Amino acid sequence: MGRSYYDDNFGFYEIRDEEDIEFYHEMQKRSVRKKCQGCGRMVKIKPDYAYCNRCADTLERGGDLG
Repeated sequence: MGRSYYDDNFGFYEIRDEEDIEFYHEMQKRSVRKKCQGCGRMVKIKPDYAYCNRCADTLERGGDLG
């Protein structure tokens, strides 16, 4: 396997086995299309998330989204 995938919830990650594939598909199934409150892009994230992975990482590092 060893393929990288991008998910707006978690960013880039590598699929190494069947468990990773199941997790990826489950996250995609639970996610909804909505506007990220940071960058304003339409992204596919979990309903309880307000920011895509890129914006969440920026905020966690003390960065500014404006």
